[in-house]
Amino acid sequence: MNHLSKTLLSAALVAFSGITTQAQDKNAGVIDYEVSAKMAPRGGNTDGDAEEQIITFSQHFYFTAGKGKLATERPDFGGRNGQAPPQGPPPGDAGNGRPPRMRGGFGGGPAYVDLTTKKYIQVFTKPDDSTKTFFAEEDFAAPKDVKLTDKTKKVAGYTCKKATVTLRDETYTVWYTQELPFSYSPINGLLPEGNGVVLSAESDRRSFSAKKVDLKPVAATDIALPANAEKVSEEQLREMRRDAMQKFRERQNNRN
Repeated sequence: MNHLSKTLLSAALVAFSGITTQAQDKNAGVIDYEVSAKMAPRGGNTDGDAEEQIITFSQHFYFTAGKGKLATERPDFGGRNGQAPPQGPPPGDAGNGRPPRMRGGFGGGPAYVDLTTKKYIQVFTKPDDSTKTFFAEEDFAAPKDVKLTDKTKKVAGYTCKKATVTLRDETYTVWYTQELPFSYSPINGLLPEGNGVVLSAESDRRSFSAKKVDLKPVAATDIALPANAEKVSEEQLREMRRDAMQKFRERQNNRN
């Protein structure tokens, strides 16, 4: 093989290696979301003159090797007795008559995702016993009312398709990309097609938008479930949350 042939072969290998590395890099990184949601007036005031509160906070979705974790920065609840509810509960679920849930929601711990089997994994640690952690799995829910469009735009540097999705009683404008090698939505049931990553969605009551997608190495240990986590059913996990919320309310009422 002459010198020129060797040079061309080396250049081709370098180019191929660069393409392969770039593709592999898309399997690990962090998506930073900004989230806004409307909340009922303070004290549960339903008077027509009472203004709803809007809270804004950040969520970070870490992903690598077919696994993911959504972590939420604790929102500012406007000084409601100086505390937020224990580990949520986030605003509902996608099915069983409940409104959609923002994963890893208000005041809660992280939510995990198995991107390979397409399951959300909710984790709960009892406030009165931090040594006990439980988790429940929930399948990705297929949306039931979707309208696809030909419109596209860039969100966080990625070309996204536009769709509208009605989930329970809320209609969302959704922007999702198919330029990442996995599927994910912070709200279950909002992914318009079988494959894609929702980078932006907005309804009358809540919105979230990816401000940055940072492709970088993420340690598998950083997104792993707690080692002592015990698997329970979704209903058992909901009951634990209801019980914790009830105890939280009782404590707050006793202080007033």
